[in-house]
Amino acid sequence: MAQDDAVTAERVFGLCERGRFQVAHSLVDDAFVARNGSFGHLVRARVFAYERRADRAREAVDWALAYAEAGDPDPPLLAGLVLLMLGDAHAALGLGLRVAADDPREWRAQVLIADSCRTLSRRPEAVAAARRAVLIAPREAEAHVALARALDLSLRPADRAERRTVAARALRLGAPAADVAARRRWLRILPVLPAVALVLFADPLVLAGGTAALVALAGWLWLLQARRSGSTGRERLQSVRAVTRAELDGDPARARAVALTTAAWPAMLPVVTTGLAAAAAADGRPWPLPAVLCAAAGAALVLCAAARAVRWWYGDTFLRRDAAPSRHAVLQLTVVAALVGTVAVLSAAQTTSRAVWAAVAAAHILWCVAGMLIPGLALHRARRAAG
Repeated sequence: MAQDDAVTAERVFGLCERGRFQVAHSLVDDAFVARNGSFGHLVRARVFAYERRADRAREAVDWALAYAEAGDPDPPLLAGLVLLMLGDAHAALGLGLRVAADDPREWRAQVLIADSCRTLSRRPEAVAAARRAVLIAPREAEAHVALARALDLSLRPADRAERRTVAARALRLGAPAADVAARRRWLRILPVLPAVALVLFADPLVLAGGTAALVALAGWLWLLQARRSGSTGRERLQSVRAVTRAELDGDPARARAVALTTAAWPAMLPVVTTGLAAAAAADGRPWPLPAVLCAAAGAALVLCAAARAVRWWYGDTFLRRDAAPSRHAVLQLTVVAALVGTVAVLSAAQTTSRAVWAAVAAAHILWCVAGMLIPGLALHRARRAAG
């Protein structure tokens, strides 16, 4: 970009911050865009992003990436910043990962990854990327600002102390004070309080209704955010899936973490299926055999559907390389099959001993705790080992 056009671009952004969009558009005309190619489209995209015209901003980003020269990191990095303004952190993360794969020494890509992960509330990844940026470019204020923002997500005293040190260093390097201002931590706790009250005090039917309402609200917010970012719900879902697969392919540690997380949740399945039948039999109200078999079949169907969902979301490579061979997954499936099968066999044998049924129900509950705790502890150890 020529010097005059660079000055014009800065003036345009200042106009946008003051809400003078008509004047900004008059400066970023077709001639300006034609002279500057990819950068011209990005300046126009940023104006549209300021104006909250997401569809036009995303269209300009697409043109900018189409006109970008191969190997030039600036267009995808600037496009990532525009996408963050639009609220599409997953797409921005994908661009950051692409630039980082091409040039591991590009500190701005690490900053984009850190800011994207911070927006997605993925604190460990945000901190790790920001630390890489500081390591690559220790004299860049923006890298220190990214690390300060990433550490702001943590409540640990050590992280809070490190954040103060990093923020002071960023200020010495010339970062604006507003960029490193700490957020009020108590604001993060307020949204959790209604959910805690609902779980502790609500009637089961009210709890079920509240859960369904929260799921519906989350889906509506997802579609609304997709629309605001100039995309559709389906396109956004595909973008998130593509970014997730790219992360797993390039990061074995993250693939192991996802495999451990995937291996934890089946421990809950026996409790809500055959565990209910065992508890009822322990109370002297045994289920009919067809109902028990339906519960066992339901558990098997949920496991099959979950496996298909994991394959669809993470891909065949993850399922074969990371998930299926995991000893945690093998242990989980073995115990789940044993618990479900035991209830089915005892029901078929018309067992009436309440002590036996109580032991089986207790085994369901104990494995629900242990089956989730074992992968969780393994994941904690892996993260501690990685630093």
